Amino acid sequence: MTAHYNSYFIAKERIKEIETNLNTQYQWNYSKILPIYPQYDTTFSNSQKDALEDCIKKASLSIQRHPGSKWADDAYILVGKARMYGSEFPEAIETYKYVNTKGESKNARHEGLVQLLRTFVESADFNNAVAVSDYLKKESLSSANTRNLYLNRAYMHQKRKELNEMVKNLVLAEELMNKGKERARIDFIIGQVYQSLGFDAEAYNYYQKALKKNPPYELAFYTKLNMAQVTQLANTSDLKKVSKYFKRLLNDPKNLEYKDRIYYEMGDFDFKQSKLAEAIADYKLSVASSTKNQRQKAYSYLKLSHIYFDSLKNFKLAKRYYDSTVSTLPRDEENYEAIKARQEILTEFVTYVTTIQENDSLLALSVMDADSLDQLLTEVVLEKERLAKAEKERKKKQERRERAAATAGTFAQNQEAATISTATTGTWYFYNPTAVSKGQSEFLRTWGDRSLADNWRIQSISAVSDDNKEEQNAESNTKKEPTEEEEVGFDVEGEKSALMATIPNTEEQKQGLLTEVEEAHYGLGNLYNFRLHERENAISTFETMIDRFPESGYKPEVLYQLYLLTKELDSAKSAKAAGILLAEFPDEIYAKLIVNPNFREDNLALTKKLQVVYDSAYQYYVNFQHEISNRIIDSITYIHPESDLSDNFALLKAMNLGRIEGVYKYQYELNNFINEYASSELADYAKILVKASEDYQINLFSSSKGKYIKNFNVPHYFILTYETNQELSEKLPIDVKAMLDRRNFQLKSGNLVLDESYAMVLVESLPGKGTANSFAKAFAQDVDLTEKYKGEKFYSFVITKENFEILYQTKDLQSYLTFYEKNYP
Repeated sequence: MTAHYNSYFIAKERIKEIETNLNTQYQWNYSKILPIYPQYDTTFSNSQKDALEDCIKKASLSIQRHPGSKWADDAYILVGKARMYGSEFPEAIETYKYVNTKGESKNARHEGLVQLLRTFVESADFNNAVAVSDYLKKESLSSANTRNLYLNRAYMHQKRKELNEMVKNLVLAEELMNKGKERARIDFIIGQVYQSLGFDAEAYNYYQKALKKNPPYELAFYTKLNMAQVTQLANTSDLKKVSKYFKRLLNDPKNLEYKDRIYYEMGDFDFKQSKLAEAIADYKLSVASSTKNQRQKAYSYLKLSHIYFDSLKNFKLAKRYYDSTVSTLPRDEENYEAIKARQEILTEFVTYVTTIQENDSLLALSVMDADSLDQLLTEVVLEKERLAKAEKERKKKQERRERAAATAGTFAQNQEAATISTATTGTWYFYNPTAVSKGQSEFLRTWGDRSLADNWRIQSISAVSDDNKEEQNAESNTKKEPTEEEEVGFDVEGEKSALMATIPNTEEQKQGLLTEVEEAHYGLGNLYNFRLHERENAISTFETMIDRFPESGYKPEVLYQLYLLTKELDSAKSAKAAGILLAEFPDEIYAKLIVNPNFREDNLALTKKLQVVYDSAYQYYVNFQHEISNRIIDSITYIHPESDLSDNFALLKAMNLGRIEGVYKYQYELNNFINEYASSELADYAKILVKASEDYQINLFSSSKGKYIKNFNVPHYFILTYETNQELSEKLPIDVKAMLDRRNFQLKSGNLVLDESYAMVLVESLPGKGTANSFAKAFAQDVDLTEKYKGEKFYSFVITKENFEILYQTKDLQSYLTFYEKNYP
């Protein structure tokens, strides 16, 4: 008896106190399925530290001082609960396991296992929770333990989002519960789950059960709201009944703080009836009424964003409401990250859609005749003016409604104050100076300092102050009341001019808008496909893009995406996309993926093998064995002319040749690499190497006369020298290449820098002096540079390899030109 009614009793009262605190402090979100048990974390555990320690201490005293008592097992269970509520899950688990193995009472052992199941769920150890649950299926439990087992099983399934199993166990637990508030809450949760699963009739029945058990007002309120959602609507009269029901809820003074939720449910109800305008109005009223419940306000914003995005396709407004949702929604909301991700996607989405719509509109306006365009712009501006006036009037009405609502709220508060005053002091409201003072403060806050006069409510606040009434009357005699147009401040001609300025006039401007539209279609299609996962919209967007921009640089990738997207939906479309891709872009990776779906994997395996070969060739380069390195490169590139490492091998070969044949060859090969692999990540590195080499050569400039070698029966280069100029550096190599192609000369050409003043185009290699002279003559006849590039100075000549090395080292162009005139008549 001492063990039971002394320390054990106190410990049990501490647990009840902790559980009461948890239920009170937890923010129940009735918009979601309520958790079977209120949720807690270490913050709550720390706040209850003293009570938890006292509970453990008292329960331990019962165990220590009365070891033979039949209440020892129960005391251990209290210790386990205290550990669990203290977020000390390992210790709680060990305690319950001890009760199960050492406990003398079978009922206590079962209770320990039931509590162990919940502790595993709280610690998210679901495998062990399932194991305990399965074990208890074989045991014969008391009524209380059976009820708690069903509740804990349901809790486990709720955590795992297994609603069917959750509701099955809840129904079994509900049958074993005593009538009261807790059973009403469980009935409400069962109703929520059935409603979520689409069983409205079952949900309605359990909501009715919850109401019959006299639940707390808040639970009763949300139960009634949910009942309206699942009410079977057979005809128009049923719709009217529900509408009247919502109005009764709104008019009930006890529901003042729940108005936001009532309007939200009205919005849901109207949306189900396809009354979008009414639903939008309801959700907006819900937002306006949410002064304290930020979560509810966020839900209303979210509903509005869905309507504007999915139903009305007003993506700009949808984005704004998504922005409001994210800024208002508490971060502990289960789907907060998903909503935030969609908001970020929507920002990008709106940019694409707006670009397409606005640019297409501007392009359409650009082809209209002047009269039609002027008429259209006038209509647009006048419509804009009308909307501005309508918005101004809407704001005025909104202000009047808000003032009326404030008046009603003040009246209600004063009535409440009067009631409280009478109830507590037994005096009439106006005999209570505190209540009167409060009423006067509320009046001044809402209406301002107004004089007692007829129609005082509809007078402007600024027009009724006794202090400035005379001054305002004087002003009213001298000032003319502004017209409606002046209030809006609309300049029709100015607006038209502003719109006209945005319309493209030149082909360059039009092409710029079209390029933006092309980019937007590409981005929008990818957004639909990869992030919104809306296959039909992705297909439609990509097809539109291909039709409008058949020469788009994105065409290979878009065709491949269409091939994949339509593969299961429309085999004919898929085959068409694949056929165009293979015919027009056979060398693209996307075409190779159609021929060989495993191309990426095969290519990756090949790249790994080539990497080993490249490492070997590079090691020979580091060890100055450049010929061996080049032989390895030539061998592997002959077998695999195109691979992911082609640019790496080409650059390494250029570096080898530079060390073998000298600096001019180094720069020449690097410049060829930059032209051939312009899109390679190594191109920038190659440019750095060229610049470093050129700077080094310039610093080594020598003005000494070169002693050129008169050995002409050797290979020659053709050189076209020009004064350094960015435009010429880009165009002359193209001109030379074009001449080689026209004459079908199988020769290589490239660009080099001679010094700070001159650059050159080099053609290699011509077998001897005679062939070199013939080529120089053919070039002069074929390419008229002086006519094409007026004012520019060019030198063209042929030179042997040995003499070119001397020229490149000395930088003495005039010295070689003198030698050239004497020896190449």
